[in-house]
Amino acid sequence: MGGSTFLSLSFNGVVLPTKEKFNTTISCKTRSMYMPLKTNYYKVLSLESETASVDEIKKAYRRLARRYHPDVCPPSKKEESTRMFIQLQLAYETLLNPVLRRIHDSELSVTETELKSSKGRWQAQLHELRERSNRRERQKESFTQA
Repeated sequence: MGGSTFLSLSFNGVVLPTKEKFNTTISCKTRSMYMPLKTNYYKVLSLESETASVDEIKKAYRRLARRYHPDVCPPSKKEESTRMFIQLQLAYETLLNPVLRRIHDSELSVTETELKSSKGRWQAQLHELRERSNRRERQKESFTQA
């Protein structure tokens, strides 16, 4: 029992060498401040509403699958059609599964809420900066007039 280990510092997968001895490993990971938006599978299937029925989802999928299936597209558009067809397949499978659909819907609502709160926070900060700038201008004017 009781052997000490070297401290292992990791930053984005790069292990940094150290000479210090500790009984633990420390790891540091970073991620982008801006998370990519979740794909809205309703939009992928060209559905207007998140309340679309199973029949509407199936009809939309069939219509778009006939259009984007890699076997029916021209060779010049095969790669693009394949990507789109995979997205259609993911959307279809997700929205037909009640559990996955609930998860998808909740993730979409969280993303929308985060965007709204981020936008509101940004607008408030912008308003505050404008107010500060206006105050400084008024102070400069009153100072030069005095």
